[in-house]
Amino acid sequence: MQAMSLSVILPVRNVEQEISGILRSVVRQTNGIETEFILVDMGSDDGTPLECVQLIKNERLHGFVVQNGDSDVAAALNTGIQKASGTYVSFVFARRLYADFLKGFFETAERTGADFVFGSSCEEDARLAERRSLSKAVQQQSGVAYMKEVIRGTLQIDLSAVLLRRDFLREQGLRFTEGCRYGYAQEFLFLCLLHAQNIVQSPTLLKRNSVFELKRGKMKPIGKDIFQAVEALQRVEFLLQTSFKQEPELEVLFTQELLPRAVMNGVDIMLHEGNGYNAVRGILRVLGYDKLLRVGRRTEKNLKRRIRTWNLVPWMYKTK
Repeated sequence: MQAMSLSVILPVRNVEQEISGILRSVVRQTNGIETEFILVDMGSDDGTPLECVQLIKNERLHGFVVQNGDSDVAAALNTGIQKASGTYVSFVFARRLYADFLKGFFETAERTGADFVFGSSCEEDARLAERRSLSKAVQQQSGVAYMKEVIRGTLQIDLSAVLLRRDFLREQGLRFTEGCRYGYAQEFLFLCLLHAQNIVQSPTLLKRNSVFELKRGKMKPIGKDIFQAVEALQRVEFLLQTSFKQEPELEVLFTQELLPRAVMNGVDIMLHEGNGYNAVRGILRVLGYDKLLRVGRRTEKNLKRRIRTWNLVPWMYKTK
């Protein structure tokens, strides 16, 4: 069997008409890399699985289609990782595509032996990443340091544009939380950052591929499921409290910035969907999330104002 360098995992559902453009746009990025394409169908009720099989055959790709039943994205990604044989894995999502990043990420991974590669969102990030890759005097940061930047909003890491060493994921037992529709991506990325020994930012500048991105109408109301994102962060917080006690500053950022922000983002979504503020406050009390709306010296000023208005005069609160 031919050894694969890269496994690209695509969770798909009802994209019979769009999958051709999506897949071909990704295939162009992997020219010269031994790549397998794993398309995981999540219970499509159109011809998506057959179309995927035909594309793999017609394009003469290494790859296959897995029918994962009526599953969520997290479960599909876990199946893809389990089936992957490449040295590295990357994830592609129909609604969030990036152009021309895979080759640059793979070259960075090959050169550095990284567990985790992510990209640059601006020219300044790309220049810094280039200096780090060329000079041993410029140290790569730890996962904890990167997490702090993500929480503060000075760094963006998108699950749609990462490269992960497959054996690293398996050795650490890292998986997506199945049944979690909101927050599973951030939880997984944080876990990878906490466990990876070698994290490298590629100088590859990220640019969205709007031509082939899936564009569809208004989605169904989310409702209180949006607070799954808070549950996901609480699982990471528990890990910090039990296994990373030497990082008190990171835990403070979780309690004073990240968790309250996630709660307020959920409040905004529920209010936008037409729920009354009394109903939303009731849900927060039942879930216990009203107790997470604490502010401190690490809480960003605008978030403090939002929380104080919501807690004291909710009828005057304005959503973002």
